[in-house]
Amino acid sequence: MWLSSSCRYLSSLLFIVFISLLLTACDDDSHQEIALNAEGFPDLSKVVAYSDTTPKQYLECAKNYRNSCLVSQFPPIGLTLNTAVTLADIEQRVFVSHPWMAEHFLSALALLPPEILPLFRSVGAIVIADDIRPSFYSANTATIYIDPRYLWRNEQEWLTIIAKQDFRDQFQSNVQFLPVRQSVDSDGNYATWVSNDYAENNSMRTTEQLLPALFRLLVHELTHVVDAIPPTSLTSLDPRRTIYQNISAMTPLNQTLYDRFPLQDDLLFDVAKVLYDGVTPSYEVSTLNALQVGAHFEVEGASDLYGYSNRKEDMAMLFQSYMMYEHFGLQDRFLFLSQSDGIAMGCGRYTVEWGQTGRMFYPLVYERMMLAAEVILQRDLPAISASELKSMQIPTGTSWCEIINE
Repeated sequence: MWLSSSCRYLSSLLFIVFISLLLTACDDDSHQEIALNAEGFPDLSKVVAYSDTTPKQYLECAKNYRNSCLVSQFPPIGLTLNTAVTLADIEQRVFVSHPWMAEHFLSALALLPPEILPLFRSVGAIVIADDIRPSFYSANTATIYIDPRYLWRNEQEWLTIIAKQDFRDQFQSNVQFLPVRQSVDSDGNYATWVSNDYAENNSMRTTEQLLPALFRLLVHELTHVVDAIPPTSLTSLDPRRTIYQNISAMTPLNQTLYDRFPLQDDLLFDVAKVLYDGVTPSYEVSTLNALQVGAHFEVEGASDLYGYSNRKEDMAMLFQSYMMYEHFGLQDRFLFLSQSDGIAMGCGRYTVEWGQTGRMFYPLVYERMMLAAEVILQRDLPAISASELKSMQIPTGTSWCEIINE
C-alpha cells in the first residue's frame, strides 16, 4: 500500500491497482523482452498443472513468461474448442504452486457472472503461485498470472504465500498527492470488502467474500487478453509463429477507442510514468499538488489515473468500471488526497482536494467506457438509465475521515 505502517488500517480503502505489468518490445520479435532483474516478476519454479490431463508442454510454456511458444505448442483455449468455454475447459489450463489456489479459483469462478467465461477464449493459461505480486498479463504467453492474496481463506493458506510487496508502492513517495479509488453503491456508500491481507480480525474468508475483488481483477486482466487477441481473430492465428509474433501482427482493440476518444493530457502521462513505471519525476510533476492534478484529471476521459500509463490499461480500467457496475451495482469514486505531516496517524491526516463520485458517469468517461465495453464484448449495449448518470463532485477540503465513515 501507499501509506505508512502507522495507518495500515486504512490500507484496504486505498487505491489498489489490479493491473498487468508493462513489458517492452525487444529486437527479436518472437517475444517481449523482460529484464532478468525486473522487479515484481515471479520465479514459478514450483508451479504444476492442476489437472492430470493437461498436456505437459502447456506447463513449460505458461511458466516461461520471458519467452513465447509457438501457437501450435500452446494454443489459446478457444482455438481448441467448437463450443462455448466451460469451467472444465478452464480447469485444464490452471497451473498453481499449491492445490488450494486452483480449488478456490475454480469455486469462485463458478459463482461469478457467466458473462465472464467467453473472455477466456483468448487465454493461454491461468497461473496462480505463491510469489506472484502483483497480478499481470503476459503477451508472450497470452496468460494471466494471479496474486494468491485474492484467494486464501484461512491462516494455513495465507502462510504458504511468500511475503512480497508490490514493487510499485515505493513510487508514491515521488509525488505530493495520493490517488485513491473506491467502489461505492448507488447511494455513495463505500463497498466494504474483506482485506487481502491476513490479520487477527481477518483470519477466515468465505468464497462469497472473495468474489467482488476477484471479479474486478479477472475483468481487468481478461481485457488485456481480449484486447491483444480478439476471439474473432483466433482462427487467423498462424500456428507456425509464436503467440507474441501473432499479437504483434494484430491491431489491438484499444485502437478503436483511441481513434475516437484519445487521452490527451501530457502532464497526466508524465505523472503515470512516475507512479507506475518509477520514472524520475520532473520538477513540474514533483511539485504538483492534489488539487492541481485533480483539475487536469477532471476534464479528461479516463476512469482512473492508471489509464495514463498506456492504452491497454486505459481500456482495462474502463471495462472494469462497466462490469463492476453491471454485475455488482458498484460505481467508481476517484479522489486525490493531500497529506498533513503534522498529524502522526489516522484518517485525519488526509484531506480530499479533488474527488468525484460516479466518475464513470462523467460524460466523456461514460462515452469512452461504453465504447470500450462494446468493443470487448463485441455487441451493442443499451445505455444506462439517464437517472443513474450522475457524477458528483466531493467538496474540496473534505476530511478523509468523513469519506470512510459516511
